[in-house]
Amino acid sequence: MRMWPRSLSGRIVALTLLALVISQLVSFFLFMHERDRFLERVILGNMADNVAAAMRTLEFVPEGDRAEAVAALSTRDLRYRLAAAPGRAFAGRSDAANTFAHDMAGNMGIETTRVRVAIGPGLARGPNRRAGDALRMAVQIDDGVWLRARQMVFDPTRHWARSSLMTLVVSALLMVVIVVLTSRRITAPLRDLARAAERFGRGEDVEPLPEYGAEDIRRSVAAFNRMRERLARFVADRTRMVAAIAHDLRTPITALRLRLEFLPDDDNTRSMAATLEDMARMSEASLTFMREEAATEATRNVDLSALVDALCEDYRASGAAVVFEPGARLALVCRPAAIRRALRNVIDNALTYGETAQLALFDDDQAVTIQVMDEGPGIAEDEMGRVFDPFVRLETSRSRDTGGTGLGLSIARSVVQGHGGEITLSNRPQGGLAVVIRLPRTVAL
Repeated sequence: MRMWPRSLSGRIVALTLLALVISQLVSFFLFMHERDRFLERVILGNMADNVAAAMRTLEFVPEGDRAEAVAALSTRDLRYRLAAAPGRAFAGRSDAANTFAHDMAGNMGIETTRVRVAIGPGLARGPNRRAGDALRMAVQIDDGVWLRARQMVFDPTRHWARSSLMTLVVSALLMVVIVVLTSRRITAPLRDLARAAERFGRGEDVEPLPEYGAEDIRRSVAAFNRMRERLARFVADRTRMVAAIAHDLRTPITALRLRLEFLPDDDNTRSMAATLEDMARMSEASLTFMREEAATEATRNVDLSALVDALCEDYRASGAAVVFEPGARLALVCRPAAIRRALRNVIDNALTYGETAQLALFDDDQAVTIQVMDEGPGIAEDEMGRVFDPFVRLETSRSRDTGGTGLGLSIARSVVQGHGGEITLSNRPQGGLAVVIRLPRTVAL
């Protein structure tokens, strides 16, 4: 189970609550420490005054009536009794108890040896501590008898802990509401930036984002706007340059064709004519590719299973051996015309060199996978990467007689990468080539 939130807003809330809990715990322990010291001084001081007053009272009471007087002086919280010795409770006294006994003896004007103070395991500490265990005092009267006093201290920690818990819960709820509202407002520019980056990565036309929010966020948005503008200008310049080159090649190709008409018809002229025809097809294919690259298509939610099935039905209507079993509806946010063009190039490639094309569609939470398989000769492992380069045709398995220009897989890869996906090739164990197209789902931001 993942406990740490993924979103920035969730992490801000979690860190705020963690800081609140830590600060409350630190305050609790500091308060308990200071409270114990304060109670110790107050209760011991009050107890010392009461014991001193009891001793002065006993001075005027006959010795035979002192037991009744001590019982009368006792209260519910402070009990007195007379004894011949101070008792075992004062063995192994702490330094604080000895210091307080010395101070008390000085205030009462008696010797320090006549005063005993015992501070128990802690004042009002521990929910199961018995009352009366915290404070004991013994003072020797002039006749050698010891006046013992036992202070009954009750534990208020449970009531304070309940109040502290209620305070913590109320503070946490108020803090969560405030932090959630504030963090969502703070992170709104980041969500807009993430959505724009996702769309721009899929090749969509993205308008410049408004620059608002905190200073560092504004700088990030401004940097994205500059990057978007530079990339768009770079792609546009490259597209115009390649299109211009392909267009300008038409004139010399046409001139060479006319000159061939005046030459004798032999093997050399026929070879030259075939080469010029090949150059003309490459030029036209380049122009078509650049026009399609320059065209902008909006993304929309489509049923990919229906799109693939309709495309395969067109092939089957023309007599092509294309096999696809449509399944349940599979929604994907994409540019449908571009996806159709990429699939058409891959299917054409499979039909040309493998005579059949078998399509399969798989779905998971992160991406959609389209698999196109043929029964052709396949491709050598060391040539897998080259087939995606423009105008590359492998002579060992891809004949020039087919009329291809070597742009089909390049266009397919460009479309797939424009959707943030990837396209890979692999040879099938039973023979043939498998093309796997993986298209990621749009991340909800």
